[in-house]
Amino acid sequence: MKKFVFELEQLLNLRKYEQDQAQIELGKAVQVEQRIQADLDSLAQRYVAAKRLSEGQSDFGAISQTQQFFQFIKQEQERLMSDMAKAKIVTDEKRGLFNVAMQKHESIKKLKERQFAAFKDEQKKLEAKALDDIVTAKYN
Repeated sequence: MKKFVFELEQLLNLRKYEQDQAQIELGKAVQVEQRIQADLDSLAQRYVAAKRLSEGQSDFGAISQTQQFFQFIKQEQERLMSDMAKAKIVTDEKRGLFNVAMQKHESIKKLKERQFAAFKDEQKKLEAKALDDIVTAKYN
């Protein structure tokens, strides 16, 4: 029996490699977003902690330091939000590239599956014909 050979196997492997690389790049972009989000969460926790400590303060120096810290937190938050917006844009681009790579891989993969199904059908027909020939030869 003849073995199935997919003529575009190298292209299929290349598309799979491209899909894997796009997935890795997307993972890195998502990881950057998560790191920025963790920094924002940490900043929020620091703000809440500073707010609790500043409640009931009557010392002008402590109040002044707290206000400066709040100003710093606000600036840091703005910077992180800007970084997050940039990271989301990169993530969306990487997600688009991953989707395109995945579609290219899937189209070649489906072509291979269709060709394999056609090959199996052809093999079944050849086998049935061979059996018919054997039976016919035996009784003639």
